[in-house]
Amino acid sequence: MENLFKQSNVLETISFVVGPSPATVHSITYDSRKVTTNGCFICIKGQHVDGHQYIDSAIKNGAQVIVGSEKELIMDWYYKRPDRTFVVVHDSKKALANFASAFYQNKHKELALTGITGTNGKTTITAYIRSLVNALGEPTASIGTAGVWDQNGKINVETTTPTTPESSDLYTLFNQLRETNTTHVAMEATSIALEQGRLHGLRFDIAVHSNLRPEHLDFHNTMEHYRNAKLKLFQQANKAVVNLDDAGMSAAIINSFQGELWTYSIEQEATVMAQKLQTQQSGTSFDLIVHGKRYSVMAPIFGEHNVANLLAAVTTCMVKGYAIEEIIRCFPLVKGAPGRFQLLTDYPGRQLIFDFAHSPFAFEKLFHTIKPFSYKRLILLIAGIGVRPSYLRPEIAKAVEGKADEIVVTVDHPGDEDPETVMADVISGFINKPEHLHLVGERGEAIQKALSLADEGDLILITGICMENYQIVKGKRLPYDDLKHIHLFLEQDTKTTSA
Repeated sequence: MENLFKQSNVLETISFVVGPSPATVHSITYDSRKVTTNGCFICIKGQHVDGHQYIDSAIKNGAQVIVGSEKELIMDWYYKRPDRTFVVVHDSKKALANFASAFYQNKHKELALTGITGTNGKTTITAYIRSLVNALGEPTASIGTAGVWDQNGKINVETTTPTTPESSDLYTLFNQLRETNTTHVAMEATSIALEQGRLHGLRFDIAVHSNLRPEHLDFHNTMEHYRNAKLKLFQQANKAVVNLDDAGMSAAIINSFQGELWTYSIEQEATVMAQKLQTQQSGTSFDLIVHGKRYSVMAPIFGEHNVANLLAAVTTCMVKGYAIEEIIRCFPLVKGAPGRFQLLTDYPGRQLIFDFAHSPFAFEKLFHTIKPFSYKRLILLIAGIGVRPSYLRPEIAKAVEGKADEIVVTVDHPGDEDPETVMADVISGFINKPEHLHLVGERGEAIQKALSLADEGDLILITGICMENYQIVKGKRLPYDDLKHIHLFLEQDTKTTSA
């Protein structure tokens, strides 16, 4: 730990240190429950919790070094426990990032980092980049809503945030990934993470922009604040990839970015473009235009929005130095994230699709994407989200009204809400209550209900936050898996049919 205090990025955050010269520190954390013997506990002030309140717990669990920004409180603790080292810092968030970076010997600098920001498409773009760059021969990982993946598959790690991890968790992951010879990381950079300083100290080789639409205004209050939070990523990047079709943010990036800038578009002239899109059962064919040269290509993806997401990934690969011909050869290996227009073949005779849609814009894209599909009836499952503002729930019903033959309403992450209340909020958005409407509060049971409604030739859309392995209920993360409920239904259905 003494060596850490000599590193400039650590020194810049420290006001003063009291207590004995610290012994070797074995870990750094902001969660008092995870402190171990000879650990360093950094007190972070969050929206709802102040880490300074957990100093006692951290010391009991073995913290040798306590770092915080509340000078008087820290000094009070020093007088109580002069056997421990106490560090007063200017900014606990920056201190957490700087201490963690130093603790892991700046391993992140050995990785080529690509950050992806935008309202929609971040997770898909991240997955496309990971699959393409891996196919091009560079061991690549991804971090985001779909979890942490490396070149071999998904990594089983505990996540403490929905998308972009806290800084110390990030540095732990970077160190872990370097140990498996990963050389490149594509990661989602959310507006909240940028605003909260979770990405402090990182320098991105490439920053990628997808689009900007109203979201998270309960946190940012205004669209201007929301946009400015996302723009912070480009202040930490050497090169930028910008979606010219997005009116919300592209101009702001182009007008302010000082580094190398590349563009992509479906609607206008750009470095990388797509034209003549045609959807087939196996994917989408289109003309890919790069620096004026045209290529006829096919990719196993669906929807114009996903073609735009693929363009973002293709442009990123070009920025990295790969030839477009090499990139195109890897198109058959492109893989999206779980739950992003994911076609399942588990239900013979029916078409079954998972999609992350949970906003009006996402549903608009989803319904446009399934237009070329042939089916008899559409069975749709929608979900109100308990841990998000209630005013968003009726908007889901408004977006799907008149679009399906059967609608099942359920709840994602009820949190502290009563599922009945969440579903009532959702259906209040219907102008005319659908005749074939089914309310099932538990998501797993709702999925089985949707499957039971389908006849041969029907299309079943399961929407919501459907690729996560937990549900938040009463402050706890309870294990959950959509696929488990599908397989359970099919097993029972098979037994019933055979009987």
